[in-house]
Amino acid sequence: MRRGGVIALAAVGVLWPALLVAGRWPQWWEWIAPELTPMTWLQSVILVVAGAGALLVAVVLRLAGVPAVGRRIWWLLGAGFGALAVDERFALHERVRDGWLAPRGVEIPFLPWVAAGDFLVLGIAAIGLLLLPQVWAAVSPDPGARAALVVAVSLALVAVGVDSIDPSTWTVQQERFQQTAEEVVELWCGLALLTSVALRLLGLLQSHVPSERASAAQAERTTAGHPEG
Repeated sequence: MRRGGVIALAAVGVLWPALLVAGRWPQWWEWIAPELTPMTWLQSVILVVAGAGALLVAVVLRLAGVPAVGRRIWWLLGAGFGALAVDERFALHERVRDGWLAPRGVEIPFLPWVAAGDFLVLGIAAIGLLLLPQVWAAVSPDPGARAALVVAVSLALVAVGVDSIDPSTWTVQQERFQQTAEEVVELWCGLALLTSVALRLLGLLQSHVPSERASAAQAERTTAGHPEG
């Protein structure tokens, strides 16, 4: 199940962008590069599923008797993924940037390559990095979840770095390619996060939920020890 899930999510990361490119060819970027496209819709769905998975992990840990302090990060992840999904679906930070910050020239002086208002995504990334030690500790019992988290963080850093570059420094064709590549990397990042959460959840279920075979064996032992008169 674990291997099949990872393969399926990896296939989505390859096939979905390819289908969107083919569906709008020769305007290959139209369903990927802008906001409010089929690409951002899928990204929001992935984040919702990852958030639900994080909440399920918190519930399983509670049923397993783990103290509240050990579950808190999973509740926080569930809420965070949900907030990111809403932002992705409705382009909230882009609306704030384009409607309020950019027209007023609000920028960070010591980041000259960042366009006005584009520092919002850097702030989101900074919050993620602050929480990273807790998230790492939460997934560390599962090697597969750890590996997926490393991939997710690496892809997130690439996406944030590319997104922070002032688009006015690119030609139109370069911007189309840059925005398309960024959205694809964001998709892969979301899939890697979902993989990390899913593997941790499956690991917990395998540890705390007895298998059907084990349950049947336990029932046989109980029956053998207490035969009917």
